[in-house]
Amino acid sequence: MNRQNLIVFLIMLLASSSIHATYDITLESTDDRNHTLSEYIGHGNWVVLNIWGTRCPPCREEMPELVSFHDNYSSDDAIVVGIAIDFPSYGYAKKDEVLAFADDYLIDFPLLLGDSSITEKSGLGRLDALPTTYLFNPDGEIVGIHVGAITEKILEQFINKLKLRSPPSLNEK
Repeated sequence: MNRQNLIVFLIMLLASSSIHATYDITLESTDDRNHTLSEYIGHGNWVVLNIWGTRCPPCREEMPELVSFHDNYSSDDAIVVGIAIDFPSYGYAKKDEVLAFADDYLIDFPLLLGDSSITEKSGLGRLDALPTTYLFNPDGEIVGIHVGAITEKILEQFINKLKLRSPPSLNEK
């Protein structure tokens, strides 16, 4: 594993401890329905919330890793949720581009549409770059933030480290 990426993720974990977020933000989905982040976060699964753009080179690079992670863990205890925003404008995502991208990359995790204001509206702070990944524990607490492309291996190792440190959640009893 790239030690620098893990160190950045761990540093961001420390910064995330002061974040107080709300997940009742409603977003349009690629399935033509509205969804809230609270539908996914805090229900006994690790949630990898990835904010990305269809024309963002590092986003394109990391997408196969996220698809693989979701495919390997969604039946167990972790899911990926994507929020697409337009790149490079950081404006509202273009649904037709997101659908074409999802088809090209065989994305089967939930995809929501938004713009860069989503992180501030939800209390996660300012979105400074794409891609940005937020990691939530099974109880819905934010436990990590990673700016830049992420890999399946980084996610696996980080979650495993946190599982070893944490007492069982209420959902596991």
